Amino acid sequence: MKPARTRAIYAGSFDPITFGHLDIIQKALLTFDVVHVAVGINPLKAGLFDVDERLDLIAQSVIDLGLAGQGTLPPQVEIGAFEGESVIKYAHRIGATHIVRGLRQSSDFDDEFRYHGILGRLEPNMPMIHIICRETFLHVSSSTARELASLGEDVSWLVTPSVERALRAKFGEPAG
Repeated sequence: MKPARTRAIYAGSFDPITFGHLDIIQKALLTFDVVHVAVGINPLKAGLFDVDERLDLIAQSVIDLGLAGQGTLPPQVEIGAFEGESVIKYAHRIGATHIVRGLRQSSDFDDEFRYHGILGRLEPNMPMIHIICRETFLHVSSSTARELASLGEDVSWLVTPSVERALRAKFGEPAG
């Protein structure tokens, strides 16, 4: 039976958020009442951006989409972070009814298939929905954005202007 109100969690490192992530968020909003974008903190991985920077960049990038008018985060998008708990526990804590995962290429499918099996064992009643991003974004990734920005290359095709400025600042380049 479908819940009266659906809340999907879309978790990732978002270091930084890209147009591919934003495409998944927009598609998820077509299906779910609320999409909760969650930054998962892995203490074993050092990120380029700290948690607060990632949360700010997610908010600004979603605002840049203009889904709720100029300069406003739409009420159907929530942003949060979790650390020291599984995505399943966090999903329960925020009242999520579904987990959204993005797919870009066939190699993602193998990883997601394994992840789906693990999460299915932890919580068999939490449906996991996989969304394939538009073909324009199939080769877009956070690591590509970081690498190209570190080399001074144009990343405007990968990330929003807010994220591009933040990347340039991290790598000591003028914001252009």
